[in-house]
Amino acid sequence: MQKYNVPATIFLISSYIGKLNEWDANLGWIHFKHLDKEEITELIQAGWEIGSHGVNHKNLKGLSKREIESEIGESKKYLENQFNTKVSFYASPFGKINLNILEIALNKGYKGVCGFYSFKRYRTTLQIFEIPRLAVYSTDSIKSIDRKLSTGLRLKIEIFKQSITNFCSNATILVNSLR
Repeated sequence: MQKYNVPATIFLISSYIGKLNEWDANLGWIHFKHLDKEEITELIQAGWEIGSHGVNHKNLKGLSKREIESEIGESKKYLENQFNTKVSFYASPFGKINLNILEIALNKGYKGVCGFYSFKRYRTTLQIFEIPRLAVYSTDSIKSIDRKLSTGLRLKIEIFKQSITNFCSNATILVNSLR
């Protein structure tokens, strides 16, 4: 990305820096290590922006206003202090978003909030601070990333795939609620 001068943002879960993704209840019990402080610093020096993905990667829709404020605000504060950089964007875990989450994020100083929006929301007007997000995974090919950046049927294919992924992520939310 640096070679082609393409801007990028990575959304960090502040309490998982350098740790395994143990918040994820996956079928293969495969855990991946999140980037550590040195790796994140390298990305920042290479021109990447960092954003917040919360403190603990919790589904905010099931939390109280106070808990949402803590997840969103504490992560921003920690990342800004840890990396001496401004954190302007928030990506809601599991892409789940509502007006309450948007309002709290804006009150905490974020300029925009990324979430996953269904097909019908893509057809409506989003607020200027609402940013539709399609996740990029290690399993994505160059072709699938190209489709995520396109329009029409090619984009719809990726939105459909993300819808399936988001539906499956409900299993993680359920398992985590039972822990």
